[in-house]
Amino acid sequence: MTEKIPRTAITVYLLLAVALAVQVLVPGSPRQAASDASAFFGVLVLLAVLFTAGLVGCKKNTRAVTDIFIVIAVILLLWEVLLGKLSLLDPLLFPGPAQVFQVFVSDWQLMLYGAVGSLGIMVIGYGLALALAIPLGLYIGWRRRLFDVAYPIAKAVSPIPPTVYLPYAIVLLPTFASASVFLIFIGAFWPILVGTIYGVFAVDHRIINSARTLGLSDYQMVRRILLPGAMPSIFSGSMISLIMAFISITVAEMIAATSGLGWYIEYNHQFANYDKVIAGMILIGLVVIAVMFLFDRIQQYCLRWQQAE
Repeated sequence: MTEKIPRTAITVYLLLAVALAVQVLVPGSPRQAASDASAFFGVLVLLAVLFTAGLVGCKKNTRAVTDIFIVIAVILLLWEVLLGKLSLLDPLLFPGPAQVFQVFVSDWQLMLYGAVGSLGIMVIGYGLALALAIPLGLYIGWRRRLFDVAYPIAKAVSPIPPTVYLPYAIVLLPTFASASVFLIFIGAFWPILVGTIYGVFAVDHRIINSARTLGLSDYQMVRRILLPGAMPSIFSGSMISLIMAFISITVAEMIAATSGLGWYIEYNHQFANYDKVIAGMILIGLVVIAVMFLFDRIQQYCLRWQQAE
């Protein structure tokens, strides 16, 4: 096993080197400039550094890290050859990677400002949904009569796309930021509530009866029995809510915002700056990956007792 890891690692470095050689040696589109080539070179160096760090930091999953970076390197190489050099598709609509990566150099301040603004709105709306849905779900799941009424309603309402509320949110709320917060809140609230209710109701009643026999108070029952038992279901609902939050904020910004990542894509689309459109899409993907990575680390920590079993 250990002998094969260096060979697969070398494959990644070779693919990145081939991509660099294609960029430097193969003549490309007249639209490409020297600054584009330098940006492309910077991305290749960054990928090599990230791959090396991944090998060092994930010794137990080196094969998975290598496979992921092989896929990334192959996609980058094909993108550069087919679109950057051969221009098989319209260069205006489908620019090469060098031209796209140059956008990160020229527009990094605007893109950073948009990413911070979008994440700030998401944190507020998503945090409010967590703060309200989890306690409410714990209480509803514990009370059978409330469960019989609230759970079917929550299951029926939760699939409704939150963007349907956008017209009224924009009209009734004073600012776009408050409308976006409401949109994210309403989209994240229902999946978290459904997951929490179901998780509490699925806790083994024999455990609850044993806890009552031991004389646990209501607060102790919730903190020591119901919340830990419902935690896997709560995280499942929270992940769905996080996905809905990303969709909601992006759609909202593309419709009525004056800043943010969704606005950046829609604004440049209006002026046919498709290199910036693709760069915005890549940035959104990177933000989603980073947030989901953080979410997974939190989930693993909170559910570490499952891994110990």
